[in-house]
Amino acid sequence: MQNNFKLLIAILLVLSVVSYFVINNNSSKQTTESPMLVPELQDMINKVDGIVISKNDKSIHLEKQDDSWRIAEVENFLADTNKVATLLLDLRKLTLKQMKTSNPENYGRLQLAEAGADAATRIVLKNASSQFADISIGKQAQKTQGTYVRKNAEKQSWLAEGVVNVNLDKNYWMITDILDVDRSRIKSVTFKPVATEAFSISKLTPNDTAFVLDNIPVNKRLKATADLNNYANGLQKLSIDSATQKQQIPEEKLVLTVVYQLFSGMTYQLDLFKDGDKHQLTLHLENADDSAEFDKKLQNWLFTIPSFKFDALNKKLTDLIEDIPAAEANTTVEKQD
Repeated sequence: MQNNFKLLIAILLVLSVVSYFVINNNSSKQTTESPMLVPELQDMINKVDGIVISKNDKSIHLEKQDDSWRIAEVENFLADTNKVATLLLDLRKLTLKQMKTSNPENYGRLQLAEAGADAATRIVLKNASSQFADISIGKQAQKTQGTYVRKNAEKQSWLAEGVVNVNLDKNYWMITDILDVDRSRIKSVTFKPVATEAFSISKLTPNDTAFVLDNIPVNKRLKATADLNNYANGLQKLSIDSATQKQQIPEEKLVLTVVYQLFSGMTYQLDLFKDGDKHQLTLHLENADDSAEFDKKLQNWLFTIPSFKFDALNKKLTDLIEDIPAAEANTTVEKQD
């Protein structure tokens, strides 16, 4: 019994020693853990509502308004939320690993200078109540996956672990894929060219696999090469090049109106314009439901679109139909008689 007791004491002593080293080792790791460049982002990343990015005379102002990120330099047009989120997540990951120069005269070597060819990219982060971060992002380190950085309130610069790609092109921040409505949701499409006659394609039910051409003119038939389903793809992955606030556009610049009616009853109207080399469109919705909250925000804008997208939307009835040969037409009449 006494021997067993001594053995138990020995085991407890060993466990105590092991525990001591484990605890102290963990404490050592905690005390030596690298600080974050922007520690506030650990808890406040979803509360950021303002970002200012600047370098020399260029700047980008991103602001969160009504749960949407917008770009001041593009007349407050919608920003790509994914790109904003990527920037904030990359900033949150930056950890300060190695102290570098604290002499402002040497900042240029790390591209952390305030101005000039070796200027840093400055990033300011704001929330509803304050500006909580003001940092400089320099060049990437050559030998490590790191970036030279500095908190602008401090002279000390650092090599941080992590990489941040910052873009000062306003068009980079724009959302460019504005619509993506699958043709399976579309009941009919009406094309209204200014210079030629209007025409429509339609389906009776969502289960129908093919569109049909409505009201084919007498002595005309659908071309064998016509792909009506392709005519219903205009709202799929609709991309833009740029956006400006909608303005009054001269009527003579209108080329075509296309109206897409969904089985839900909602309609998308695209008005297409040509202004010199620019191909433009505006969007109008009717009977919009809750699923189209984002799309509603697009109605007050004039979009410039790629020429190939304009051509894909600019359809004419003559592209689809051809004359019925006289012999076939006579045969049809004889059968009817």
